[in-house]
Amino acid sequence: MHGIDMQHLRLLLKDVWYLTRPYFVSEDRKWAWGLLAAVLALTFSMVGLDLLQSFSRNVYYTALQQRDATTFLRGLFWYVHNDEGFVLGFFVITIPAIMCSIYATYLQQMLGLRWRRWLTVRMTRQWMENQTFFRIAITTSGIETGTDNPDQRIQEDLNSFVTDTLTQFINLVTNVVTLFSYIGLLWALSGPLEVLGISIPGYFFWAALIYSVGATWVTHLAGRKLAGLQFFQQRAEADFRYSLVHVRNNAEGIALYRGEGEEQAGLDRSFSVVYHNFLSIMRRTKWLGLLTTGLEVVSGNFALLIGSIRYFAGKMSFGTLMQLVMAFSRVQGALSWLSTSYASLTTWHAEVARLATFQRVMDRARAMRDEVKVLPAPAGADMVAAGLDVFRPDGTPLLHGVNLTLPHGQMTVVTGPSGTGKSTLFRVLAGIWPFATGSITQPDAAMMFIPQRPYVPTGTLHRAVAYPEGVESCPTAQVAQVLRQVGLEGLVPRMENEEPWGQILSPGELQRLAFARILLARPDWVFLDESTSNLDAASEAALYALLRQVCPGMTVVSITHRQSVVDMHANRIDLTPFAVKGGTDVSAGASPQA
Repeated sequence: MHGIDMQHLRLLLKDVWYLTRPYFVSEDRKWAWGLLAAVLALTFSMVGLDLLQSFSRNVYYTALQQRDATTFLRGLFWYVHNDEGFVLGFFVITIPAIMCSIYATYLQQMLGLRWRRWLTVRMTRQWMENQTFFRIAITTSGIETGTDNPDQRIQEDLNSFVTDTLTQFINLVTNVVTLFSYIGLLWALSGPLEVLGISIPGYFFWAALIYSVGATWVTHLAGRKLAGLQFFQQRAEADFRYSLVHVRNNAEGIALYRGEGEEQAGLDRSFSVVYHNFLSIMRRTKWLGLLTTGLEVVSGNFALLIGSIRYFAGKMSFGTLMQLVMAFSRVQGALSWLSTSYASLTTWHAEVARLATFQRVMDRARAMRDEVKVLPAPAGADMVAAGLDVFRPDGTPLLHGVNLTLPHGQMTVVTGPSGTGKSTLFRVLAGIWPFATGSITQPDAAMMFIPQRPYVPTGTLHRAVAYPEGVESCPTAQVAQVLRQVGLEGLVPRMENEEPWGQILSPGELQRLAFARILLARPDWVFLDESTSNLDAASEAALYALLRQVCPGMTVVSITHRQSVVDMHANRIDLTPFAVKGGTDVSAGASPQA
């Protein structure tokens, strides 16, 4: 990306429309259009009032020139009726102008707030529905720029997009209205200019046009690489933040390995990218700032220089000259909006591109169809997989021609060498792995899939045990009972404490917590993926016995490498015959696999 030029303008507008349209046709569209119309009406009013103030300035500047104190004061505080008509005083117009400005800002913020709320709810729901968050993780892995750090896309980029889109749109409208409001005034006030015997009508307008076009082109040449740098800076900042969070979440492992030096080196490398890229942004911004500030300073004196030709010739009053300079400033500012806003436009361009990419990836993930045909069966039926072919996200085959039956009400163990594809097969059975073909006959029964390292949400231990149900559906006494049953009775007094339980609990305690969830939810089927790998043999046997005792009719399907666990199951399925040579079970972004 190389800035805002015609080559990218069409794509930019397409992305803006893609992100903007859904809100303005949504259930909140009446508020959206009503607030936008109000903001535009107030914006038009401010431009009109500013135009009226230019005539007030003409009056009191001319009065100053003529040393007419009465007209000067009336031109400031009341009104003047002269040969050119009725002119309101400057401060009479200022009061409604201030009110329009305040309420335009307030209503614009209100529109932005409602828009952000709607977009946040919509985007988070899209991200969570149909395991879109998981599908994005396993299909992109951050390779596609804009899909990395979804949290930043939703929280930071979305907020910036709404605020900056409204700001840029209102600025564009303001400058267009200003241009057409002042262009006639500038043309009329400037009059013709004789140059080498040639009369140039409205010469002030042509001077403003030439000056603005030249300034815009020079600014574009100086700042066209800024958008790409801004785009990359966001990604570099996010990667550095992720590295810090990664250290926090893996503090114990790093400490045990004495890996502080390597982690510090990694953090240094990550921040080095942030530092050097921002240094490039600073250099570009410095030259762009020098250019835009210089052009802005020169423009006022340029207008005085051009206007002074007719003023010294006695063809206009001092008030008219100052009104002409102001009109020139407004027209030149409107025409130069692109160059003066170049830095903010490049930042906005990068925000739009990142958010649009993320939205398209979500749309693509949500539209991804599972090729596995699911055949419904009664609650008491067996689960049957027929002709299953399982692939990695890049299309590499992992399992081929899997045919197996998981008997209802019995305990079945799935075995095979590490990397065979056992964990990925579980994901296919769970319906979250879209890279597979074949058919599954699935009983109409409640199922729970337990990974090797259980997920622990933020909040209380009560919430962690009740997950994925809410705490309100799981009474405290019942949660306390299952914690005691799985050997976590020491945590019962702390059930309602909000602590980082995912880090406090040991791997073995986390696996016990997973069994507490099973006892609390009592699903018809439970799938255990190395779910006792961090427990000793006696504890492992006790938990499996507890399942058989408390939930005697439950169908249990396990993945394991331990012979002791294999011996607890009535049925055994070996995936080795179905494994494709060279295919390894490495599903990016998923939980640890066997």
